[in-house]
Amino acid sequence: MYSFTPEEIVGLLGHHATITVKSQKSNPIKGYLYTIDPETNNIVLFDTTRVLIVMNHDVGHLEIDNQNQLDLSLIDSILKYQSQNKFTQEWIDKQRLNVLQLLEKNRIPFQYQEPVIHVLGSARVEYPYVATSVVCDNALIRKRVRDLLLQLSR
Repeated sequence: MYSFTPEEIVGLLGHHATITVKSQKSNPIKGYLYTIDPETNNIVLFDTTRVLIVMNHDVGHLEIDNQNQLDLSLIDSILKYQSQNKFTQEWIDKQRLNVLQLLEKNRIPFQYQEPVIHVLGSARVEYPYVATSVVCDNALIRKRVRDLLLQLSR
């Protein structure tokens, strides 16, 4: 579909992009290119106040507007990325302990092999031990583990 070198990706960051999604040909997704994962080719767009992630397998067509660009530092400041997403080692240790206690409390089988928590034999909770760091091929198990971890943020 599309193949960019890391250098090309860096050159495209901040440019306005339009993505035609395979399942929604009539409603393209528009935003400023925040990043493209060089391994998976998943695309992350910034759209005024939120981040949109489009998985590579859903991308029908990607169009980059070289004339319309935002500075990445502006996007970062809007999202407050720098201030809200700094995880201290103390916070990570506490979060990992909270996840382990939550799994024990709910009698969910898990195994901790630093730095990963293996859940139900198929899901992994990776650093920084939040709902978005759950990895699992089984969508149902992934959703349930993520929903469980969301309880910690309430």
